[in-house]
Amino acid sequence: MNPRWSLPALLLAAAIAASFAAALAGCAGPGPASPTSLPTTTDTEPAPIDPASIVVADEPWTFESKDGRLLRTPSYKIYTTVTKPQLVDRIPVFLERCLIHYTSALGELPAPPSPMETYLLANRPQWERQTQRVMGADADVYLRIQRGGFASGGKAVLYDIGSRDTFAITAHEGWHQYTQRTFRSPLPVAVEEGIATYMEGFRWSQQSADAPRFLPWANFERFEQLRRDAAAGRLVPLAVLQQSTPQEIIAENPDRALTYYAQVWALIHFLNEGDDGKYAPALRSMLRDAAEGQLIPKVRAAHGGRAASALLTRRTGVDVIGLYTGHSADSLEESYRAFIDRIVRVGSRQRIAAGESPLKQ
Repeated sequence: MNPRWSLPALLLAAAIAASFAAALAGCAGPGPASPTSLPTTTDTEPAPIDPASIVVADEPWTFESKDGRLLRTPSYKIYTTVTKPQLVDRIPVFLERCLIHYTSALGELPAPPSPMETYLLANRPQWERQTQRVMGADADVYLRIQRGGFASGGKAVLYDIGSRDTFAITAHEGWHQYTQRTFRSPLPVAVEEGIATYMEGFRWSQQSADAPRFLPWANFERFEQLRRDAAAGRLVPLAVLQQSTPQEIIAENPDRALTYYAQVWALIHFLNEGDDGKYAPALRSMLRDAAEGQLIPKVRAAHGGRAASALLTRRTGVDVIGLYTGHSADSLEESYRAFIDRIVRVGSRQRIAAGESPLKQ
């Protein structure tokens, strides 16, 4: 959620985090136990990295009466009360690698103007109190989040929900944190949320245990939900998806939230790889324009001031994908559904397990 762009309902942040955490808890993939149990991939391994070279300062920080640490990296200020070495020692490298991924995976994007604040608390009671400090009068909405965390105003407020899940939600919320601090125009909510799910997929490097490998296809939670929904006929048309917000979906049917996130995950893969990469330049242009503050002016020029205002306030109301691809959401529906059919077909799970595109079958 980004208060800079006046989203009408703070429930959006709660919807994001609550549904994502539920997906993590409720969807089983074949390789969760340890990095060594996961299949290898053919993608380039990240270079080994010394975590000590990433942390430029390690300072004491007190949270109420609890001793904590402030870990400063080139791009982040990490306030934490976590004491688990596997988590706290890895988080600085993970966040810096996240930022590299954010700024390069879908085209070259700018770095944030200054270091971003991330709070990683040891438990939920600490997280609740920090949420109250950060969000003030709006905290009650965020406290409804059952598990995970949120990003608002360029700050991420998270807590330890287990090693694997904590890193996955850090990658998701970190994207929101990054765009909140860096982008000068808002992305449509379906694109913003779709990219956040796109950023979730990662594996730990086999050559450097503290270095993540970001593999956007390596996301069993989203893949399995998409596969089930496609088989059950629960997918919504692309035009509806683009005009919906998570809180609207949840208000209509809480069980549909996970369908929404699975579909927007597939949407970003479609725009990046679908129809032999036909729409990838349009996706990159959209992101670049949002970063530079040109997206809203382009919408205003194409569709008028009312449409631009709707996008600015609600993050919906305009077929932005159509504006950039030259194909309306309705005209893309057949290709989008065919793309989903291809990626959930028999044999795709092994590709997803390897972090590879199922289109390569």
